[in-house]
Amino acid sequence: MEKLLVVEAEKPLCMQLESQLCLEYEVVAGTERAVAMDLFLQHAPKVVLLGLGFAMDAAENPDEVRLLEWMLKVRQSAKVVLLVLPEQREEAHLALQLGAYDFHWKPVRMAELQVTIRRAFHLNEIEEQHQALKKTLERTTAGIEGLAGQCMALRQLFVPRKSAPLPETDLCYRARLVGVASEGGGSSWESEGADGAPRLVGQVTLREARDKVEKLMVEEAVGNSGGNMTRASELLGVSRPALYDLMKKYGLGRKGQTPVRY
Repeated sequence: MEKLLVVEAEKPLCMQLESQLCLEYEVVAGTERAVAMDLFLQHAPKVVLLGLGFAMDAAENPDEVRLLEWMLKVRQSAKVVLLVLPEQREEAHLALQLGAYDFHWKPVRMAELQVTIRRAFHLNEIEEQHQALKKTLERTTAGIEGLAGQCMALRQLFVPRKSAPLPETDLCYRARLVGVASEGGGSSWESEGADGAPRLVGQVTLREARDKVEKLMVEEAVGNSGGNMTRASELLGVSRPALYDLMKKYGLGRKGQTPVRY
């Protein structure tokens, strides 16, 4: 069984989640930040279910947001799914920008939450496979280069393949296809450089680039799904509440979206 870390300050909810998810995962649970940090280091879970609390000071972020930042620094590949109240919309958006995988509203709808958790584990598995493939190719590269030595014929066969890209994640693939259009002078992107990879023209911050790509991906998903929010959320790998919030964030509507074809 895969290990799933549940961090929720509300003990009844924490116990409920543990009891309902233990049939599918090896659940380790904690209600306090210090305990959660110890469990995270001890078990190295691929997916974390994190209940978001309120900050005592309006100028401060909730402890759970700082815990999220710490987890992603310790293990960047971890997928963190947040549990939030409707009035915590801003905190949820901040957590997504910091690297959270997705979020769900409280009270929890267990069936929807289980789907998101499964997707998180699946994405983690794909990323691990890509890393394993990359390491294998690196070892193969070193071996072939050693055998080839100064043989130009072998090197000419091998070298062009050395720079071939690994299978892309969905986000990288879509970002490369659609590119990022410049918005009114200044920074811009070209969709492809000479080697077929995305190429930056000018200067753009990481957040600006992410927002532009995110907006284009949402537009594409809604357009290609004919306005079907369930289908669009599946294409993007996020929950429907998260999709609605993204659409609101970028001022997008369900109607009038033109399907994107390649």
